[in-house]
Amino acid sequence: MTDDEKRAIQEKHQRTKAILKIVGPIVLGVGIIMVIIGFVDFFSAMGRFGAPKFFWLFFAGFPFLGIGGVLTMTAFRSEIVSYHTREAAPVINEFSENVVPAVKNFASAVKEGISGTKDTALICPTCGEKNQTDAKFCNTCGAPLKSVCTKCGEENAPASMFCKACGEKL
Repeated sequence: MTDDEKRAIQEKHQRTKAILKIVGPIVLGVGIIMVIIGFVDFFSAMGRFGAPKFFWLFFAGFPFLGIGGVLTMTAFRSEIVSYHTREAAPVINEFSENVVPAVKNFASAVKEGISGTKDTALICPTCGEKNQTDAKFCNTCGAPLKSVCTKCGEENAPASMFCKACGEKL
């Protein structure tokens, strides 16, 4: 397909879309008017105790509403989609900003559970500084990063009250 053929198809598409942007709302408006007239005629006939004359417009208006709605939605589809995209993108971005750290924590916890070791840095409970995983003391403040059990020699977290291996009081 040549560029001229593509351009001709695009122009035809734009003309059709412009026509639908006019015809769709008109058909939709006619349907609304027909439904309203039929509805009002029905209830006003109840007050007169007579038969409604234009109640058929109530039922005839619904196809106009449907057809007009579909034509209007088709004509404004790209505008509707771009509006939804502009509205949804910030929400999705904010959601991902809040979820990504939780997913990373979960993934590292699963990895730690599978491998049995934690590959992230040790955080000092005293000053909050990150230290190497094999460090026994903080490289900033010198606080102990692990507590060694005197009974079995197991390394425990510094805030532990009892040994995780043998239960001895630390």
